[in-house]
Amino acid sequence: MQAVDDDVRLAFEAKVEGLARQFDARCLLDLLVAKGYPREDILFEGTHEATSLTLVEKVTFRPPPSRGVLVTLNLGLLGDNSLLPSYFFQVIEGTPHPERFFDFIRFFDHRLIESLLRGLYPEEDTSLFSSWNDTMHAFLKMLGPGSVSTLHWLAQLYFPELGVHASRWAFTDISDAFSLRTGESTLDGTGILGRSYQSEAAGLSLELFAEEETDARARAWPNIVRGRLNELLLPLLAPFRIPLCVRLKVTFHASWARVDVPYSLAHGYLGYERIKGDPESGHTTTIYRGVTGVRTRA
Repeated sequence: MQAVDDDVRLAFEAKVEGLARQFDARCLLDLLVAKGYPREDILFEGTHEATSLTLVEKVTFRPPPSRGVLVTLNLGLLGDNSLLPSYFFQVIEGTPHPERFFDFIRFFDHRLIESLLRGLYPEEDTSLFSSWNDTMHAFLKMLGPGSVSTLHWLAQLYFPELGVHASRWAFTDISDAFSLRTGESTLDGTGILGRSYQSEAAGLSLELFAEEETDARARAWPNIVRGRLNELLLPLLAPFRIPLCVRLKVTFHASWARVDVPYSLAHGYLGYERIKGDPESGHTTTIYRGVTGVRTRA
């Protein structure tokens, strides 16, 4: 069993080393930690022999009995953006043992890069925030999610592929709470005649724009938008009870339709096909309409 585990580990390490330049730094760290490599055993270093335009240059797994992973980045004191002057490296290269000095610099390189990554991804440091989710919710309350600018910012985070436009909107609601009832209502002006009445409240409108009906994986945009709304965005806005209308506008139609007529050469399925129109007319679909955290209307 141990031999099998070693084979799997070696195959994983070889694959990561071969695909090192395709990794994002955050994704690489998450993968290594998930595979059982402790965060404190991951070392960082810069390189003065960069051959790639990517951030991650190389990943090296130390063989047993040594432990740890060495991640080489195009960053730090030895990178192209080093604060050290170029003549400094020229002098070092002229010494009999330049690698000794580079090893000395790598100690500080690791500390600087480690601090930078922890600053970029503070959610990993539990000494700063005991609960990252609670902290983010507190920050969201400070921003004021009921404003146009905050809604626009949130929509851009969760729908980066789509155009976004947020604006104020008169939210029309239908209610039967104050309809007159025989024997129950009093004639004091609080009741209304009829089963329901309309009222308007200040709300927000979020319009999303897609150039095509489907994304790159042939998935319909309405389904994608509705899924992200229900799973990600609406739970964030639920505690604030915001009247919200979300609409998706598709700029270009991907396919057409026409009404089938008798005796035509090509008949549609069950006597009808999609109606053909102006290719640039577009169409708008209401994805969500309601008060967040209270009710929804499609």
